[in-house]
Amino acid sequence: MSRLGFLRRSSSSTSTCSCRAHRPDLGLAFIGRILRIGLKTNQIIVNTFLKCLCDAKHTEEAVNMLMLHRMSELGCVPDVISYNKVLKRLCEDSRSQQALDLLLMLAREGGGCSPNVVSYNMVIHGFFREGEIGKARNLFHEMVQQGVVPTVVTYSSVVDALCKARAMDKAELILRQMADNGVRPDNVTYNCMIHGYSTLGRWKEAAKMFKEMTSLGLVPDIISCSSFMASLCKHGRSKEAAEIFDSMTAKGHKPNITSYSILLHGYGNEGFLLDMINLFSSMKNNGIVPNCRVFNILIGVYAKCGMMDETMLIFAEMRGQGVCPDVFTYSTLIAAFCRMGRLGDAKDKFSEMIAVGIQPSKPVYHSLIQGCCMHGDLVKAKELVSQMMNKGIPRPNIVFFNSVINSLCKEGRVMDAQDIFELVIHIGERPDIITFSSLIEGYVLVGKMDKALGVLDAMVSAGAEPNVVTYSTLVNGYFKNGRVMMVWPYSQKCCPRELNLQLLHMAPYWMGYFVLGELMMQRKGSMR
Repeated sequence: MSRLGFLRRSSSSTSTCSCRAHRPDLGLAFIGRILRIGLKTNQIIVNTFLKCLCDAKHTEEAVNMLMLHRMSELGCVPDVISYNKVLKRLCEDSRSQQALDLLLMLAREGGGCSPNVVSYNMVIHGFFREGEIGKARNLFHEMVQQGVVPTVVTYSSVVDALCKARAMDKAELILRQMADNGVRPDNVTYNCMIHGYSTLGRWKEAAKMFKEMTSLGLVPDIISCSSFMASLCKHGRSKEAAEIFDSMTAKGHKPNITSYSILLHGYGNEGFLLDMINLFSSMKNNGIVPNCRVFNILIGVYAKCGMMDETMLIFAEMRGQGVCPDVFTYSTLIAAFCRMGRLGDAKDKFSEMIAVGIQPSKPVYHSLIQGCCMHGDLVKAKELVSQMMNKGIPRPNIVFFNSVINSLCKEGRVMDAQDIFELVIHIGERPDIITFSSLIEGYVLVGKMDKALGVLDAMVSAGAEPNVVTYSTLVNGYFKNGRVMMVWPYSQKCCPRELNLQLLHMAPYWMGYFVLGELMMQRKGSMR
């Protein structure tokens, strides 16, 4: 071998090794030395040089070498591999438009070097990554017109982008076009379709894709199975998801923690608690270590069912295995304890999460404040609201407090609701028409009509305009409390015209209802 040939081969190997070692600067320095001593280069060396330039973030110099035809100075002309290296870097740097300009220049000049399917694939994929779907599709059609045959990679890239854009009909059209053109879809293509349909909740279409995939002899992988299982579980079909899970293991695919999490969540949502805990046990037996998300699923399911003993056992196991609870874990526990009236336990968990360094989130505060309001600890509720404001967390708004007041009023606990109303005023929230109407309804329910009228006066003073619902509540209260004779004078004085028209139609019914009630009371008295 000549000394020149040896040097060329050595320089090629050295610059390649420099790139593989993630030291493109060494490769550039070595090639620069070769050029300074006057050695001519070959295609391999120059392509490696271009790669080093790109890896060292000197992409502009690499582009100039191609566009300004400077490679001839190095003793060779660029080939399609040279262009593809630069195209790849431009697309990775989100400069797909510049990559397209370089691609079109290559196509125009023609000669012995024309863009190949790899060139087009990279730029199409680059445009899709940047959200330029229109440009990507135009280039795809241009590619076909230029006689470059799309590969499965090309089609899969287009299908993937259309699925992510939720254009599933267009994605399926491309899928059919693949088959018509003799290109066989692969796992990647079907993964995109299944995931796209699953994300949109179109489980029937996802099932069709799954069956079509297996009919072509393709073995669904973990991604396909997990996507399909998630779609089935979201639609209450966890038993069918379990069949996919079992088929996955039968075909040699070991389910991962994501697959287990999906099925655990599906079982829990449908109330299949025994199936859920059995799956959890098999997961551990198969060497899959439960993470925080898995434990949160189990805790959430048991807490939702009010099974707090089981919930706390899972919580203890979680900590025993060294898995740290997160804010979601504590939020679930605190909300469950508050729903069950176990305010002391909720407060303990709140203190515990702060002690272990987990800052309470807005949902945590909301759950505990609601619990305090519902169970009579307004002092703590005020303290929690102050904490939120001091930490820069938005305090509960009037919609939140309206929900609490409305719940208390429907339970007949109107005095507790009145206390919450006072709390609303104290923290600077402005009651709205729903707040006042709920209180009026609460007082009507317990027969305190004078109090209800007092709330109405406060409502008007606060600038909240009573509506037909407000007046109807009061009128119904008078009827139900046997004060029929108060209805018409009150409605004439206070009620809007549309309510009076309603009352005219309702009057015979309510009068008959009242008279019948009076007769029944008299009859009971005479029977005694």
